[in-house]
This record gives sequence, C-alpha cells and structure tokens, in this order.
Amino acid sequence: MKKIYCLLTIALPVYGCSHQTNTANVSSAVQVKNADTVKSAPVPATPIAVGLTDTVYASSDATIKYAVYLPPSYSKAKKYPVIYFFDPHGHGDLPLKLYKGLADRYGYILAGSYNSKNGMQFSVTEKLAQSFMQDTWQRLSIDNNRIYTSGFSGGALVASSIALNDGGVAGVIACGSGFPVKNPQINTPFAFIGLVGEYDFHLTDMKMLDKALDASPLPHQLIVFKGTHQWAPMGTEEDAFRWLDVNAMKMHFIPKNDSLVKAVYDSFLKEANAFEKKKNTPQEYLTCKKMVNYLTGLMDLSDINARIAGVEKSDALAQYLAGEAQAERQEMTDQQQLINALSDKDMTWWQQAVAGMRKAIKTDSSSPEAMEDKRLLNYMSLATYMGASQAFKAYNDDATSHFLELYKLVDPSNPEHDYLYACMFARANQGDKAIGYLNEAVKLGFSDYSRMQTDSNLVSLKDKPAFRELLHKVAAMPPKTDMTQ
Repeated sequence: MKKIYCLLTIALPVYGCSHQTNTANVSSAVQVKNADTVKSAPVPATPIAVGLTDTVYASSDATIKYAVYLPPSYSKAKKYPVIYFFDPHGHGDLPLKLYKGLADRYGYILAGSYNSKNGMQFSVTEKLAQSFMQDTWQRLSIDNNRIYTSGFSGGALVASSIALNDGGVAGVIACGSGFPVKNPQINTPFAFIGLVGEYDFHLTDMKMLDKALDASPLPHQLIVFKGTHQWAPMGTEEDAFRWLDVNAMKMHFIPKNDSLVKAVYDSFLKEANAFEKKKNTPQEYLTCKKMVNYLTGLMDLSDINARIAGVEKSDALAQYLAGEAQAERQEMTDQQQLINALSDKDMTWWQQAVAGMRKAIKTDSSSPEAMEDKRLLNYMSLATYMGASQAFKAYNDDATSHFLELYKLVDPSNPEHDYLYACMFARANQGDKAIGYLNEAVKLGFSDYSRMQTDSNLVSLKDKPAFRELLHKVAAMPPKTDMTQ
C-alpha cells in the first residue's frame, strides 16, 4: 500500500504531466526553419473532404491517426487557421464534434489526435504530435501564421508544451489544466487562454497560473464556466475562438473585423452591467478587465479603464481579492491533507469526512465552502482513480480494492470504479463477481463499447453469455448527449 501511495503523491499534482519536459531551449532559428518547411511541404494526391473525416492516417506513418473537420467555406485557394486538439483519452474526434459549429462560424480547420493520451512520456508525445501536425500541413491549406493548439486536462499540458518548446504556435486554448512546468522558459510569445469549470479541482491552479502570467510576455485570459473537469461548453469555447481572432488582428495576421470587435465589446459590456446591477463588484471588475485584455489596441477603452479605476477603490473588491487569495491557499492545503489521509486514515474517517462535505453542499450549494467541497470531492475522485489504476497495473489487488472503495465513496455515480472492479475479478478468474460489477457499471451509464470489447483484462469473460448480453446492451445505448463530460 505504501509503495502505491508514494507513486500517487508524485503523480497527482502533475496529472497528465508525464508529457513534461525540460528541453525548452529551442532556438528561434530552428522555429523559423520549421515554419519554412511547413510552407514548402508538398500536397499529396489524397484530399480530405469538407466536413468531418473521423479517421485519417498520416502518409508517412500509418500508426499516426487523427480526425479532421473542414468548414463549408474551405478551399485550397485560401489559407485557413487551424486548431490542433489533444484529448487526454485520445478521443481525437470528440472536440471536433463539439466545436464544429464554431469552426463553421469562424472559418477554422479543426484536427484531433488519436495517438496522444495521458500517461505517455513527453518524448513520445512530442514525436506523435509533430507527425500528426506535419501531415496536415502537407494535405491542407493552412495559414502558417495561425497555428493553434488546444487540449483538455492532460491534453492541455500537451497543447501548452508544443507552444512552449517547439514554437510556431500563435495561441493556446488550455481547458482544465495549464502548463507542464511551473516556470517555463518562454522563447516565443503566444496568446494563451485558460478555461476551467468552477467545480474543477484545477480551478485554484488555473487562477494562480493566470496571476503568474501577469509578469510574462504572454497575452492571457482566464474564463471560469459553470461545470466541473470537462471540455468547455460551446458558449465558453466561442469566447476562446474570439480570443484567437482578436489577437490575430493585433498581430496583423488578419484585417481588423469591426463587427467582431463590436460583438465582443457589447457581449462583455452587457455582462459587466448585469453584475453592476446585482451589486457584484468583484465580477464587474473581472469582466471589465477581460474586456481590456481582449480589446486593447483594437478600440478606445477609456470608459472601461475609468470604470476599472473606480471599482478598484471599493472595499468590496479589496475584501474579495484578499479572501480569494486566502481561500486558494486553504484549498491547496486541504487537497494535500486529503492525499495524506489516503495512507493514514481508515474507512470510518473517510465516511465521516465525505458525509460532512455532502452535508455542507446540501445545506447551501452556492456557498464558498460548499463549492470548495465539490472541488475536493472531484479531486479525490481523480486521486482514488489514479491510485486504483496504478495498484491494478502493479497486480496489487489489496491496494486496488482499497482505492476503489474510496473511489466509490467520493464519486458514487461514476461507473469507472465498478468497471475496474470487474477487470480485477476477471483477471483473477472470478467470473461471477466480474459480471456482477460490469452489470453495475452499465447501470451507472458505462457506454464504452470498444473498450469493453477489446479490454484484455476481460478476456476470461468473452465466452460467457452474460458478458455478451452486457456487451449488446452497451452497444445499443444511445450516444451521450453531453460530450463535454
């Protein structure tokens, strides 16, 4: 147990950060050379059709697989901005399906990697990402000045790493996580926008990164949306697309679009006025600051700057900022205490602790304490999942059971703990128990047919009628209506 716990304490703070690297010293000369190579790359004879192509194999390496979405306006006669997406589970088509409407509206090519996943060494991820991106440069009409990367969770770390280490990236949309290292060397500035749910356990990390970037050369913005650890909803993602566009205008990569500038201004002004009407001074202030971050250099913002100066004098804002800083420090302390409790607290303690959190949430779900408790439960859901996964891979069934029991306690509606129990018992040739847990996983909404069908841990169940019946049931399940989860 202690060995697995030690692994967990190292892995958790850098969730998905196995992509981390210290080779951040890429010269500008190399970056320019790479950009020139992109421009002169030949276009092969196998075109990609307009719309969603869910499976594309790289010409030079058939193991490189990705999805592409081309907007209806796509033409080889024109250059298009491109966003490369990295999903932590390698679902390359998922973000394309989510955001293809925005690609149509703003004229973007979207491409998503199937190869990049959490848990891979950065040297491997970097090679896969470069091969994936280079293949699109050879096939598609891409604006070399407008290459963007985006990712969720561990995929966000990949997206940021490419911009930090390889250069040639004009902007990053990082959802649910930020940078792979705390103080990276920034060789080539890029526009950075962070998106995070208000119940995401990475909220505090993302807020602290946003503040740290004030001292960097990066244009940056943080947007907090209603949600947990997930891909951003459409409205929030549209703010990210607009962020890329307005920064492209500032860099003179595209002409100034007065209609878009006005739309951004009007949208944020309406938001600020609504907060003012509710006497929510802190949120009014943050929205006005967001307007300045987006639109400085594109329009006269003297009225907004004057408004910010007035709000900065308020006691309400001072109290909010001081309280937020204290709350962020406390939440980090609470996270660490819960991680420590994995090794030195028994199940009775955990049951009481979780019951206390749930009581606070039920009493007043909008209170700062309840919102922190929601994030802490989400944090421990990830921590116990990681502990169970690592113990399972180490063939330590006692530790696996320990973490799965805690996982089920902190996140009872998640089907993953029952699925992992099924894998553990199937591997031990305890078929009846495995089928029982698989059935519970399906009841909770487990719907990954491909995973269940190909999982080597379930091989002992393949010939059982009950397993085939469950497999058919999963295959017949309707697609998820909310793919941001």
